[in-house]
Amino acid sequence: MGLAIRCNYSRMRVFLLVSVLVGITLCILQNLYIFNRFDSLLLSLNPDTSYDQLPLLVMVLIIMFHTFLPGIIILEEGVVKGIALTVVIWFFYAVLIHTYATGFSFYIPLIAPILGCVISIIRVLAWEYTYLMQEKDGIRKTFGCFVEPKVAEFVLSNPDIINQDGQRTTATIMFADLRGFTKLCENLDPEQVITILRDCFGKLISIAKNNGGTVDKLIGDCMMVVWGNPVPMDNHAEKAVEAAIEMQTMMLSLKRKWQNRLGVEIVMGIGIATDEVVAGTLGSEDFCDYTVLGTGVNLAAGLEATCPGDMIYVSEKTYQRLSNSFSFVESKKVKVKNNGGFATAYQVLL
Repeated sequence: MGLAIRCNYSRMRVFLLVSVLVGITLCILQNLYIFNRFDSLLLSLNPDTSYDQLPLLVMVLIIMFHTFLPGIIILEEGVVKGIALTVVIWFFYAVLIHTYATGFSFYIPLIAPILGCVISIIRVLAWEYTYLMQEKDGIRKTFGCFVEPKVAEFVLSNPDIINQDGQRTTATIMFADLRGFTKLCENLDPEQVITILRDCFGKLISIAKNNGGTVDKLIGDCMMVVWGNPVPMDNHAEKAVEAAIEMQTMMLSLKRKWQNRLGVEIVMGIGIATDEVVAGTLGSEDFCDYTVLGTGVNLAAGLEATCPGDMIYVSEKTYQRLSNSFSFVESKKVKVKNNGGFATAYQVLL
């Protein structure tokens, strides 16, 4: 909050400084009679009538008032309310000008205050837009550290998504799980376990992202990745399998690394399924998660659960899409939760 107050104070200080410079310039031009001819045309002043001039100090105060006030109101009250109040002020000022010009032959400047007002509004609106863009970029960067950047960008572009119904889409889902990590946690210090997980997931997440995947969540020693949502992708099944092959290749080197360092063996099983899913937010306005749900998610999780380490299992729909692009072997029937029975698992030959 302290930083926000300092930022607002700094913005207000700069606004006031620039407004002083603009107001002084307009006052000088007004005093040089630069705007008089235009005022005469707009106010329909009678050229044969001698109009009294405002005292210099009053003229300066009027111009400064209109140069400062709109911007201050917008900064303090917001754009809509600020502009509405400015319109009301100008309505009464226009009535005042007309009354004094026609009833008392008194000339009150018009063009200079208008220019001051317009410049003030344009400057503040442009300033607000720039500030909001910078603030949004800052939120995006911070948000992206904790949430998949693609999801962060999607949520920032759709701020009302929490109130929207889920959307059906076809996607490919991957579950990748490090085998035997529960037992590993019993034999290693927590710091060592965290180090291994960071090393593995750091490399695996990079592979998934480089192949167009969106990391949905990390669940302990398991990772869920989605291809085809929230960013549409025609070849989502192909990119998922390519990423899985690259991941298993990476795991071979990680396995050797941690065997040499700590004498532990880490392997990974991967399950991939392509199906129609529902994408949307779960939770409430206090806490929510953007994810995908459906039979394809359950199937991918079931394939991963039965897949041996160092292997990749894919669903039948994924196999049908890629049977001519990769080498497969029909492996086994897999019982999948909420899938109405058994599903065929196809092993990707590495």
